Amino acid sequence: MKLPLIAACLVLPAAALVVAGCGTSVQREDETAVIDLSGSWNDTDSRLVAEEMIKDSLQRPWAADFTAKTSRKPVVRVRRVLIRAEEVINPAIITDSIVQELVNSGRVRAVAEEALIDQARNERADQEKHASADSRKESFQELGADFVLTGTIESQLDQEGSKAVKYYKATFKLVDVTTQEIAWQRSKAVKKLVKK
Repeated sequence: MKLPLIAACLVLPAAALVVAGCGTSVQREDETAVIDLSGSWNDTDSRLVAEEMIKDSLQRPWAADFTAKTSRKPVVRVRRVLIRAEEVINPAIITDSIVQELVNSGRVRAVAEEALIDQARNERADQEKHASADSRKESFQELGADFVLTGTIESQLDQEGSKAVKYYKATFKLVDVTTQEIAWQRSKAVKKLVKK
């Protein structure tokens, strides 16, 4: 009776190792590596579009004109990118990439989007009750935006049999908060041929 029990104790762990060996395989990739599995919008598209858009916008005269007129860098608020696509695209990924490119350019100042503003305001309200007078942050010190950057991503699918063309159009506009003038606008298309 003891022999089958010992055999079971040896066989079960060996079987578990075999099953575990057939599991998922993971390979780490460079974050800038282009990996297109489905042909859908992906992290590479978000990064490349954000880099190109901000590079183009900062080469245009609006920022230099504003600095010449006011002797300071323009302040930009980036609104969350609006997705009008037939597939799921995470707007936070491209929005964060745009903010990163703007801030790292050193040519403009960026202010937080609504969700972060609410968190900072809640922190200030909490400090009013609990923080010492010398460390408490004052209200009415927020930096107002001079420009608002808005964006949309739209998609269109053309499919016949095992072939499909996925077309994406990302459009961004920079609006002067005071005058409502569009200071800069640019569209970027991404087109992918998918064969199955």
